[in-house]
Amino acid sequence: MKTNKHITPILVGAVILMLLSSMTAYAQEKHGPLTQIIIYKGEVAGTGTGITTFKLTVGEEITVTAKGVDEEGNDVPIWPTWKADKELSIRVIEGRSKTVVVKALKEGAPLFFSAVYITDDGKKVSGEAMGEVKPKK
Repeated sequence: MKTNKHITPILVGAVILMLLSSMTAYAQEKHGPLTQIIIYKGEVAGTGTGITTFKLTVGEEITVTAKGVDEEGNDVPIWPTWKADKELSIRVIEGRSKTVVVKALKEGAPLFFSAVYITDDGKKVSGEAMGEVKPKK
């Protein structure tokens, strides 16, 4: 009888693990491969085209969020690496690499910041915003 008491939790655990793995596989099938990264202003990625340009003054900050999509516009989970010109600084919000604060350090144009993600098959996908930083008045 002791053996049956120990086997039951093991079987229940195995069933739960199988269900979780099948749910993960199903979730991964709901989207195709990553084809585009869209950058949105704010802490929440929205719908539509996102931002491709920006204007800041020295010392000003904006919060932006990256969203990955496939060919059909379905969300694809991403954790991008952010890059920027030296006139801009980037600070990750609360450890999430999807959302960052971009700060204008000094004037310049044209400037850019981008979100870059390397897919499992080695394809580099990026989203970029170009803009300018003007001096304080």
